Amino acid sequence: MQKVVITGAKGGTGISIVKAFREAGYDVLGIDLKPCGVWETDYLQLDLLDGGAVHDAFAGADAVVHFGSLPTDGWTSWETAYRNLALGGYHVLQAAANLGIPRVVMASSPQVYGDFLQPAYLPIDEDSPALPTSIYGAVKQNLDTLASHYVRWHGMAVAGLRPQRIVYEGSYEWRFRKFTMNDEAAVDALWSYVDARDVASACLAWIASERDGFEVFNVAADDVCVTTPTQELLRKFYSHVTDLRGEFPDRNGLVNCSKLKRLLGWRPEHRWQRMAAESEDNQFSQEAPPR
Repeated sequence: MQKVVITGAKGGTGISIVKAFREAGYDVLGIDLKPCGVWETDYLQLDLLDGGAVHDAFAGADAVVHFGSLPTDGWTSWETAYRNLALGGYHVLQAAANLGIPRVVMASSPQVYGDFLQPAYLPIDEDSPALPTSIYGAVKQNLDTLASHYVRWHGMAVAGLRPQRIVYEGSYEWRFRKFTMNDEAAVDALWSYVDARDVASACLAWIASERDGFEVFNVAADDVCVTTPTQELLRKFYSHVTDLRGEFPDRNGLVNCSKLKRLLGWRPEHRWQRMAAESEDNQFSQEAPPR
């Protein structure tokens, strides 16, 4: 049984990643800043800024999934965000290199592309210009570059995933429904999104593959998160974008994930309408009186 260390194991996406790897038969060690329950034998409370502790925790692992960082720079100073993202990411890569861990997947970010309201062309793909507008996007871009060098230096296989707006399991009502209510609500993200379970399956696909080198992948659902046809959305909000690379029938998404599909055989399974139905089912079951 292969051992995988998952950082950010108790975060919104990390919970789904841990579940996916355990169901796939991996021996999982979770790492997070959140406290460890007395019953948890497969979890460590650990700060990724402590390089020595990271090195110790990674010992014996066959792969690492790194999702353990701040999800935004909006909750802290940029200096704090920079240290958390940059130093934590460096410690992950250095520990993996020192210990000979061959496969790593890291959370990159669509913020590397910068302002989605002014794209050079559509759909967004991995070759879209990197024009981050914040320290968060800039550090993620730097970590992608650093990871590519670690691959060159140490022969590792590293993937940087760029998930769109992530919908955590059970979070549809409080986290995502508002973006489906009208066309304006999610225009800044090209109406793109992805279920945390589909992010988890992308992580699993890379770790289970035999692909080498360094790759970045967009990770998004196939559709937009509103009922308006994509062509109508483009006419209404993106008429200034004249370089349209492809057809946009029905409600097709504007973030291109064909690379991830082609190289790893990944497919998104969870659409927002299904999330809404699951949310309604859960509410009904909670409200239904006992028989």
